[in-house]
Amino acid sequence: MLFSAGGLAGCPDDLGDGNGLTPRPAPRTFLSNPFRNTRDPNANGRTKPTHRLVVTMRVASIEVPVGTASGSEEIWSYLDEEPVRAVRSANLGRNGLRVGLGKLGTWPDLARIFKRMTGRSPEQKMVACIPGNPLPVVLKERREARTVFTFHDDRTLSGRDYPAGDYLLAVVCTLDEDNPSEILLTAMPQVRSSRRSTHYVMGDRGPRIVTRPEVFGFPQLTFQLRVPGESFLVIGPGANARNPTSVGHHFLVKKKQGMEFETLLVLIPEVLAAPVK
Repeated sequence: MLFSAGGLAGCPDDLGDGNGLTPRPAPRTFLSNPFRNTRDPNANGRTKPTHRLVVTMRVASIEVPVGTASGSEEIWSYLDEEPVRAVRSANLGRNGLRVGLGKLGTWPDLARIFKRMTGRSPEQKMVACIPGNPLPVVLKERREARTVFTFHDDRTLSGRDYPAGDYLLAVVCTLDEDNPSEILLTAMPQVRSSRRSTHYVMGDRGPRIVTRPEVFGFPQLTFQLRVPGESFLVIGPGANARNPTSVGHHFLVKKKQGMEFETLLVLIPEVLAAPVK
């Protein structure tokens, strides 16, 4: 289940230091033991939760001229790529993708670099989701059918035709309610077809007909890492994204008026305790 928490683009109160998106300090600290005082006894002597944990995700999309991110270490020198397992990180790199974890203290320097590269603050929005439910972050919309070549963990290469549709990153945030000081984040690139297909599905009242798009995932590019409090995640193009048949190129490189631009995605997850009505 996904619901909007309000767009933040252009809101001065949320731009912090004026350099764009700023991770808010310690929104999770009051949740070190969120259920200590959030359960009330009912008439039967049992307890029921008065709050539920919700993950809010601030998402910033930063576009820079091609080669600015994939051909430079300036951005990545402020990020830790170690949390992504070495074998997975290597395969992401072969497919033109890079993932790095940043801390709150490094953000002002990184924000100044983004500001210098683009001349403006990042486009941003805020969404919220129930922990454990996929959140689709759309990177490209309404693309034509394409053939994408993917490297696998054993270094073999295969190609596949994908239909016209949207290119997105499916993100799942998982919480341990006894220790919500960090979020387990899992993400996978996906292609969601523009054309919808009819399916039979089983529901509480028996089978029913639903019409929905087809979703094609890249399971070999699924990555997972733990995101501590006061941290942010950057997903961007690697050197191989300049290969026009690579996954990184198809997902993170786009043309505008004949020029190619790379997209950097910044994700800032935060945990909040929402009252149960």
